Amino acid sequence: MPIKPENRARYPANWNEIRVAILERAGNCCEQCKVPNGKRIARGSGPFAGTFQADDAEVYDAETGEHIARVRMSEYQVKNMVTIVLTIAHLDHQPENCDPANLRALCQMHHLRHDAAHHAETARATRRERLAVGDLFGVVAQ
Repeated sequence: MPIKPENRARYPANWNEIRVAILERAGNCCEQCKVPNGKRIARGSGPFAGTFQADDAEVYDAETGEHIARVRMSEYQVKNMVTIVLTIAHLDHQPENCDPANLRALCQMHHLRHDAAHHAETARATRRERLAVGDLFGVVAQ
């Protein structure tokens, strides 16, 4: 995930070096589903939901990266095509904690899933703050 400008100061000065080290540790693949960085894949739908297909027609479990089968590309139901971009996830959601044990190289889908509950909580907090400001000044928050 791109670092938001307001959070940049929370990352160490050597973040790029840390990022490269985590990607190297992961073999430049998602540590969840094992898809290589930069790989173009098809995410499945219908009977193929929860899978992805590589350009060699091999189909893998989208959660584990485990090989499932070879399926003709014309028979594989495609939800969408994506190019994998690896990002570094902080397992505890604290950018200051750059201990390698707290960091994982994840594809977009797995990083977003990992962060979903945290994002929902911060969104709720933001909405509460806006309502509080509205109450304080007698205005309706948008």
